[in-house]
Amino acid sequence: MAKAQKRKKDAGYRAAVKGARGVLKILIYICLALFLVFLGSRAYTLGYQVFNQQPMESGEGREITVTVTDDMSVMDIGEMLKERGLIDTSPLVFWIQEFLSEYHNDILPGKYVLNTNQTVDEMLPILAQADTEGEEES
Repeated sequence: MAKAQKRKKDAGYRAAVKGARGVLKILIYICLALFLVFLGSRAYTLGYQVFNQQPMESGEGREITVTVTDDMSVMDIGEMLKERGLIDTSPLVFWIQEFLSEYHNDILPGKYVLNTNQTVDEMLPILAQADTEGEEES
């Protein structure tokens, strides 16, 4: 009789472990799904900021002089543009916009006059001195 009780006890234990594994798998799938939704949301937001460029101001805007030095990285330039009120996105978004543009690695040191009604796509040629409109006259 002891063997029969032990088998029942073992069968109950195995059933409980199997049920717990099933619940654990479901929880893992739910966590994975939530993570993918979060990741997709973040990717969408980043893509929207990169490709839906809006100027800070419409109309005439304000002219702001900025100075780019030799030791500034693209992230540093993006931070400066944000601090000066020329862009409202993160420096990472500016870095991606510069990376995807035809002016990648072409930003040159200098003093530039940019306007708050310009988008990043309009600022990059000026910063790369491909468009001399925003260069400060000597």
